[in-house]
Amino acid sequence: MKNLFLRLYILLILTFVGLGWSIEIFYSNLSNEEQITSDLALHKGTFMLLNAELMRHPENEQHTHLEALSTSFGYPIALLNEDKIRQFSNHTGLALGTHQINYLSSGGVISLFNDIKGESWFLKKLSDRNGVMVLGPIYTEPVVQSDIIYTGLFFIGLAVFVFLWVWPISKGLMSLTNAATEFGKGNFEVRANTHVSSSLLELVERFNSMAARIQRLIKSHRELSHAVSHELRTPIARIRFAMEIIREEDNAELKHKYLDSMDESIEELDSLVDELLVYAKFDREEPQLKIKEYNLVIFLNDIIEKYRLNEPRFQFHLNVENLVSANKVNASFDREGMNKVIDNLLRNAVRYAKKRISISVTIEQEKLVLKVSDDGVGIPQEKRDSIFEPFVRLDESRDKKSGGIGLGLAIVKRFVELHQGQITIESAKGGGACFNVTWPQ
Repeated sequence: MKNLFLRLYILLILTFVGLGWSIEIFYSNLSNEEQITSDLALHKGTFMLLNAELMRHPENEQHTHLEALSTSFGYPIALLNEDKIRQFSNHTGLALGTHQINYLSSGGVISLFNDIKGESWFLKKLSDRNGVMVLGPIYTEPVVQSDIIYTGLFFIGLAVFVFLWVWPISKGLMSLTNAATEFGKGNFEVRANTHVSSSLLELVERFNSMAARIQRLIKSHRELSHAVSHELRTPIARIRFAMEIIREEDNAELKHKYLDSMDESIEELDSLVDELLVYAKFDREEPQLKIKEYNLVIFLNDIIEKYRLNEPRFQFHLNVENLVSANKVNASFDREGMNKVIDNLLRNAVRYAKKRISISVTIEQEKLVLKVSDDGVGIPQEKRDSIFEPFVRLDESRDKKSGGIGLGLAIVKRFVELHQGQITIESAKGGGACFNVTWPQ
């Protein structure tokens, strides 16, 4: 708003100055062309001829001779003595100043104008005699009429300049209004045209950003509804089936077996709900990280030890020799966020690994590089970019045993980006996938 006000203010100032200067020049030129009879140079010649003519006549005949000559001019000519000059001033309403009287006495030509009535007079003293020749009144176009015309031209010009300034803004606002109307009707693909006035560009970009975010939220909501309706039904159906079997089963061993199955299904439901809640939180607002310094080696060992206890069929190998040798075991991160990053990466590795899972941390160019790799079938090159999108899973041959709704890696990417880092995928040395997480130390 401040920039818009300054631009309009500066435009109006420049317009006022420019139009005023232009009209003044135009008015001056026009006045010189239409009112050439009022030019002093012309009347000096007229006074010279009249003075020479009057000098040829006695003083008592000069008035009569001037009256006869005035019929040949388009305006009256009179001869006044110095005493009648005051009466002349009172009659015309145009007073003569002291410097004008002195200039007149020295033989100069003075001019008097009545802009309201469009009248002008020219006065010059006779040479060698007392008396003042007066030419006029000479009628010209009244200034009031000219002022109205030029004032009208000024405001018309001002309107043109303001219109030229306002039109791009108005056009941009109409485009934005149309886009908002279409968006409100359900066309979530529509975006406002960014080829607008610079004063509207930020507003248009904010609208487009908002529209894109709303579109993502609606898409996420649809995908979430779809995922919930499919993925949550499976463990619920298994729990219901196990309950029916338990009611009718007398064998204690089979009952314990189905109770274990129900417990696994409940854990699966709990994991799915947790992922949904975390992802929904990202859609509502950006989590505020609590960055502190932690011992990264101890932090990783604590997480991996839990997996060693719960997943004894896998070999978990942690390599932090680079950190220990460099005496840089401490790192800054959000404990809860980084815990979700490593936990999701390890769970992903457990799903697809055959036997071995490796975790390593190194320092490269003042950044920490965490690698989690497995010896599974790996991830095809063409799917490595899309796998971090929410609700995206690999083909059924890889995902049948894994379950999940495709939110784990999407959550990982969001937390890594909040740490000003990035995550990439490459092939592990022994086959399988290797996830590389990089963030500032």
